[in-house]
Amino acid sequence: MKILILSHKPPYPILDGGCLAMARLLEDLLSLQNVSKISYHSIETAKHPFDSSAFLQHDKLTVTPHFVDTGVSIYGAILALLRQESYNLTRFKSTEVHTAIKQELHKENYDFVIFESLFAAVYAPNLRPYSKAKFIYRAHNIEHQIWKDLAGNTKNLPKKWYLNQLAYSLKWAERSIWSEDQGGLDLILTISDTDLSIIEGQTLTACRYLPASIAHPSQRSTLTTQQLCFLGAFNWKPNVEAVEWFLSQIFPLLKQQHPLLTFHIAGKGAENIKHWQQPSVLVHGFVPDAKEFIATHGIFVGCLQSGSGVKMKILEAMSVGAPIVLSNKSADGLPDLQPHLIQHDQDSFLTDILELLESQEKIKERAAYFSNYFERHFEAKEVQRQLLQMLEELQNNR
Repeated sequence: MKILILSHKPPYPILDGGCLAMARLLEDLLSLQNVSKISYHSIETAKHPFDSSAFLQHDKLTVTPHFVDTGVSIYGAILALLRQESYNLTRFKSTEVHTAIKQELHKENYDFVIFESLFAAVYAPNLRPYSKAKFIYRAHNIEHQIWKDLAGNTKNLPKKWYLNQLAYSLKWAERSIWSEDQGGLDLILTISDTDLSIIEGQTLTACRYLPASIAHPSQRSTLTTQQLCFLGAFNWKPNVEAVEWFLSQIFPLLKQQHPLLTFHIAGKGAENIKHWQQPSVLVHGFVPDAKEFIATHGIFVGCLQSGSGVKMKILEAMSVGAPIVLSNKSADGLPDLQPHLIQHDQDSFLTDILELLESQEKIKERAAYFSNYFERHFEAKEVQRQLLQMLEELQNNR
């Protein structure tokens, strides 16, 4: 099998959940004996530059970066609003990238072309005439739902209006990509079981669910008491919103009953948010080993209020056997999760944390549950088996 992949940012270095999801698919593909070649084309931007020294090295793999200026301009944003276009997506379109991929498809007969995320899938319709390869869009989430949630959670009326406009334009652009007539796709591959059911209901394009894998770590949670932690990249708005909500609505109430409790925040950009630096809140900034951080800082609080798709940091927390508390948005896309582990409001979220803080036995039970859950659903060898089966079925469906 020969595979071409286009991503909207470099997967390495792994700076956030999106990078991790892309890196894991690449590594799963390279592990398959049936795969003989992968040509990886990565868009790089000022926000996400390409670093060749950080990229995975493998004899099956060639990597080509393409710089795209995705800078935001007032003129471009207003023009997109007037045209009812998605400014989020149009900024990633580049004639140079399209030409380079088209030339690659002319030069080599690929079996599959994988578009990592919606921002890469915008290239699929125009590339469709140049290849007989199977086109796969890997949907990390439902993008317009993120902006819709952010709009619903903000009280600033002008900001709410603008976020709703972004969500609206993105919704129609996203549905166009899903479309069996317009998207140019052979398969939509979701990493969220929830997203699969939503997308399947709105397109005749074939859809499949394939979970993101996580490599089995050597670290195990120390089940430290009186510590809570959150990890995420803070150039993603839902992560900022989540910590703001937790610090304002949950943490003060926890401190009343547990005065020695500390909350540890890690992730790219966390150190830039100065008002988080307060007593009992420790801001670590970017940490080189996410799993080690989670394993040594107690209960992982999945407190997202907006978003869509499976959250990779939740999977990492499961992989080290950490006790986890989940909001409904943090639990999104996790199949067959016991309902009582999903907290739908502030009171139930608070109660769940308190019950864990007051019982070491419950902490152990929660950690064991998520460790077993990870083994059943996200262990790398099982995901690789499913991936190979899916590619073979798609390849044989000529």
